[in-house]
Formats: sequence, structure tokens, C-alpha cells
Amino acid sequence: MVVLRAWRVCLTLVEVLLPGASAASLSRCVESLKTMEEREFFNETTELRSHTLICPKCGQAGEYKVTWVVRRKRAQLPRGADERDRARFAKAQSYMVRRDDKLACANIRCRKPFEITQLQSLAFLSE
Repeated sequence: MVVLRAWRVCLTLVEVLLPGASAASLSRCVESLKTMEEREFFNETTELRSHTLICPKCGQAGEYKVTWVVRRKRAQLPRGADERDRARFAKAQSYMVRRDDKLACANIRCRKPFEITQLQSLAFLSE
């Protein structure tokens, strides 16, 4: 919504100041107001990691493959960054987000789905 308002302000300024302005001047105006998104600082991959979890229904422990989205910090700041983006990039840290919320019990007699409450949903990586 903020970007939309900024775009409207740029459009109005370009129309008032330069009545015959081109689309290129408008796009430059909008680009100057845009900040980088967080995902531009990271390389994103999906990984399967095995964890020992206990089914709350039957109480049996088992090895389960849990899907994680791994976001590793890039080596360099992407081009076109301003001072705010440099500060955000300096504070950025590699992390993992758990994608799976539910698993089915590995016990053949149980097979009931259960929520993963024994693992954190976010984990920072030390690299």
C-alpha cells in the first residue's frame, strides 16, 4: 500500500514537472523509493532432515523426515542497495524455517497424524 501511494506521488510529480515525461522517468522515480526485500539477502533451499520424535497418541519414538526451508545469507550485498539496506544486510543471519506442521505416526498400528510440538519452527544457523 505504501509503494502504491509512493507510485501515485511519483506519477503526479512527473506529470506536473514534466508534462511529456516518458515511462522510463516514471520507473526511475519508483525505483528510487523502493527498498530491498529480505529474500534478496538470502539463498533459499529446501532440505529434509531426520529427527527423533515421539507420537503423543501411542508414545512410540521414531525417526521422521522433516522438511525445512533453509535461508543462507549471501556472501555479498546485492546491487542497488542504499544505506538502510546495508544496515539490514549486516544484521541478517542464516536461518531455517520448518515447513511441516503435521506428521503421521510411523507405528503401523497407530498411523495417526500428530502436530510437531517437540521442534522449534525457526532455528538460526551458525556458519
